[in-house]
Amino acid sequence: MAKRRHLQCPYCENYLRNPIDLNFKSLEITGGMCPCGAVYVLDRTGHNLGEIYMDALQFVCKGDIDRALELNPEDYDSIEYDYDDKTNSTGKSGAKGKLSKLLFVKLLK
Repeated sequence: MAKRRHLQCPYCENYLRNPIDLNFKSLEITGGMCPCGAVYVLDRTGHNLGEIYMDALQFVCKGDIDRALELNPEDYDSIEYDYDDKTNSTGKSGAKGKLSKLLFVKLLK
């Protein structure tokens, strides 16, 4: 099993708090935002990555679904981690279905 790390932004390495339930415009997600502009969204089951991917794109676009849908892959970067909410840590464990997934998305300028 890979080494676990306290939750940090993969773009700027700021330490981050546990994902929280957010109601943002029409979004109801569990996640957060880093001061560098990256957002993170939690999939507690680890089986709904497509849904949280769209949620993360909409969240990084400040709730603008039309802008999120118009993004091209070269407009943003995304990174997925296994996530353990008990220890607020991430890693690439390779354990299927046992851990939640955390998706980071950041717009590229």
